[in-house]
Amino acid sequence: MSITDDASVIDLTERTEPLSLSEISRALGMKSRGNAQKMHKPPTQKSMGGKEPANKPALHAVAEALNIDLGDDILETSTPRFPVEVVLALGKALGYLDHTGHIIPEIVNKGRGRWLPVAPTIDPASGRRRVYTNHLAAKMDIKNSSIEMALSREQFTEPDERDELGRIFWWVPTANKILADKNITDLFAFPHEYPRSSESEATAETSVPPSE
Repeated sequence: MSITDDASVIDLTERTEPLSLSEISRALGMKSRGNAQKMHKPPTQKSMGGKEPANKPALHAVAEALNIDLGDDILETSTPRFPVEVVLALGKALGYLDHTGHIIPEIVNKGRGRWLPVAPTIDPASGRRRVYTNHLAAKMDIKNSSIEMALSREQFTEPDERDELGRIFWWVPTANKILADKNITDLFAFPHEYPRSSESEATAETSVPPSE
């Protein structure tokens, strides 16, 4: 039986009511409620050796990107609930869900470890595609570790940003320039997969910027 046939899985494309942490874990195919909890509450400073957490909890970061107010008591209540829109955007941003909002089978039971998305993900604020190390490595026919080593030696284009889990990524134009500079013609292009705010934005994302 596939994950999509499992009665315990919540289909976010048909859901309208806010989700609890347990429901979020089921909707995203996580191992347990604990995985969703970590995306809701930051680790304590004590557990971090007195340091502030590097990233805002993923659920809250996505809500902020969408300009959705979660309420003043969201961190205090023992039964937090999150809007479907936030959970959908989170799943698409981190690689738990595909662009249609359904679970990607290959990542079922993944936690917060070093796993990487199967396909480029969707930025919650802009809808732009995020390209990760494994996606570039596949296009270049090299190992992920080769890019990681080149980055550590400052011999590879620096990533544009980090996602809500702290994983590095490149925007499509940057990724395509990396490939074009190496004479690789199999570029990243997603002209029809996702809705755009304008035709010009779609053109900007799938094009290769000129060399400086």
